[in-house]
Amino acid sequence: MPQPLRLIIVDDESFMRDNLAHLFPWEELGYEVASVFANGREALAYLEHNPADVVLTDIQMPVMDGLELARCIREQNIPVRLVFLSAYSDFEYARKGILYGADDYLVKPVRYQELVNLFTRLKDSIGAAARETVPEPDQEEPTLAALSACIREHPGEISLDFASRATGLGSEFISGLLKERLSMTFPEFVCREKMIWAAGLLRDIHLSIGEIAARTGYTNSKNFSRAFHNYYHMTPMQYRKKGET
Repeated sequence: MPQPLRLIIVDDESFMRDNLAHLFPWEELGYEVASVFANGREALAYLEHNPADVVLTDIQMPVMDGLELARCIREQNIPVRLVFLSAYSDFEYARKGILYGADDYLVKPVRYQELVNLFTRLKDSIGAAARETVPEPDQEEPTLAALSACIREHPGEISLDFASRATGLGSEFISGLLKERLSMTFPEFVCREKMIWAAGLLRDIHLSIGEIAARTGYTNSKNFSRAFHNYYHMTPMQYRKKGET
């Protein structure tokens, strides 16, 4: 029986740490929670002397935040995979996370199936990497960042053909990368990026739902609200009120 992958969880909210560590069936997915920490400094001190396979870390934390933790991990060449978790869905955080080599990022409140899908995919990726004899330079993170930026800059015009022309990447390459890396089609990736963007905009109480819909490329606020509900299982107003509590 293969050894489980060692996971550490970093979050300054104790209830979030405990829920993630004890209520999610990590063992069924092939992971063991090696340790949990309240900030990046504690996690980094652990990683400097103990092996781990995956770090699931919040972005906004006191003492040392998730981005600084990721930067230190990369500078010290600590061989660990990174997944960011944050209630702050601003694109800049996600973009910086990708550039630091994060495999993906999740926005609170995290959906159960999304967590299952991501860590199943990550385990498969780690297994495939372990079987490779010659490491290849990874160009996927900058590519995903470019696609995300394209969606943010042209939300109303975005399509696979448009993204291909804007980024200079072949449409088949984009589709193949998204399928292999994220198990998503291009429309699913666009929806995810728009919903994460919208969730961040909802934190600005001065923006109406109609304004947020328009910014994210929806000409009809009802269509936007329907898409948001399908993704987060709550309406935009429910999400906004949840963030205020």
